[in-house]
Amino acid sequence: MKFATYCIGILLMAMSFSSFANVTRPENVNQEAIWLYTVNQNDSFEIIYKKYLNKRTNIAELAKYNQHKLTKKLQPGQVISIPVEMLKKIPTSVQVLLVYGDVLVTSALANEKRKANKGDFLTQGDALQTGKNSLAKLLFADGSNMDIQPNSNLSIQASYKYVGKETYVTHLKLVKGRTEVTANPEHVVGNTLQVETPSAIAAVRGTQFRVGAEGDIALQETLDGQVAFSAAENGVVQEVLIAKGYGSVAEKGKAPSPPIQLPDAPDVSALSKLIEKNVADFNLPQQQGVAVWVSQLALDAEFTQILNEQITPSGKLSFADLADGQYYLRIRAQDQYGLQGRDAIHAFNVKVRLPEPVLELIEPADGAVIPLAPTELSWTPIPAANSYTVQIARDTHFVDIVFERRVSFDKLTINQSFGAGEFYWRVAVLSDGKPQRFSEVRKFSR
Repeated sequence: MKFATYCIGILLMAMSFSSFANVTRPENVNQEAIWLYTVNQNDSFEIIYKKYLNKRTNIAELAKYNQHKLTKKLQPGQVISIPVEMLKKIPTSVQVLLVYGDVLVTSALANEKRKANKGDFLTQGDALQTGKNSLAKLLFADGSNMDIQPNSNLSIQASYKYVGKETYVTHLKLVKGRTEVTANPEHVVGNTLQVETPSAIAAVRGTQFRVGAEGDIALQETLDGQVAFSAAENGVVQEVLIAKGYGSVAEKGKAPSPPIQLPDAPDVSALSKLIEKNVADFNLPQQQGVAVWVSQLALDAEFTQILNEQITPSGKLSFADLADGQYYLRIRAQDQYGLQGRDAIHAFNVKVRLPEPVLELIEPADGAVIPLAPTELSWTPIPAANSYTVQIARDTHFVDIVFERRVSFDKLTINQSFGAGEFYWRVAVLSDGKPQRFSEVRKFSR
């Protein structure tokens, strides 16, 4: 009898272990998908619901998930697992850090389109549109930031945080254009950012990457970390993981391409750093696998003040009508698929060398015969010239100088006589007490 009772006990224990093994325990679950909550004094499932859960039916589901009967009291210090989909969501705003050029925001609440301004706060449903040579920079609640490049259209599909777990979710939709994102810079576990295009979705938890949308084509380029890039083909979602230095292309209705290595940054080491005319011309060295070069010219190293954009297959860049000052040129190589590599930055200065003004002699005319005295001389004034030097000599090489004087005006009357004969005269602007380039030489006789 005792033996039978012992066997029944062993059997029940085995059944219990078997049942336990079939239950998904928190330690076997993706830790990003749950929140470990430590029970406080007087906590109950009802109190937890009121503080953190999004609906009352979650109470029973949470108790079942943790294999804890609702009739059984929670104990202080006890740890329960709460799936994040049960948590309340608090909407978070997106701050506009920078606006340059023509940037419009369409407000979901006011149902209006207006000019975007630095310091604006955007909410779920709002959209931004950038024009030619225009851009915007956004800051998200988790510290992620995004540059929206010219001729782009982006909307905020969702932006919220989970109550209690304090992790952030950001869903964006890029209808067209290009963006560059630094996502979750603090690498907080559970934060997610997703950029959707009409053709594919790029999802990350902490990395630096670009997303482009051009018609039915989606482009993704990973600059750091890893990006999950997915698209549906025949109703089945296909996903590829794109590591640093690689990209992928997805055509609408087709799976993303396998990872493609991004082009190298262009070599700008030989480009001129000083331009002495108001047109800056650059010739990039040939690079294997490059279809076109994409460039932006800006007034600042952060490329927030874009002056010009160019796409050229030849590697020849030309920027006209540049005023004196410093400029920054950003160049990317783009391959046959439309994927762009890392940036090459070239800083250069424009200092236009104006032609020196020419001093021209007026009176007396060349070869003129004039009285012995007085001698009237005049020439064209030079702007900003403070003084001139006037020389008269008996020879064209001005070895035998008979008269030399420093004057402040563009004319001179000489009362003394040098006698009869042929004489030669010239004038130069004085700088630091020294004559600069002399004028032409003219002859007169008495």
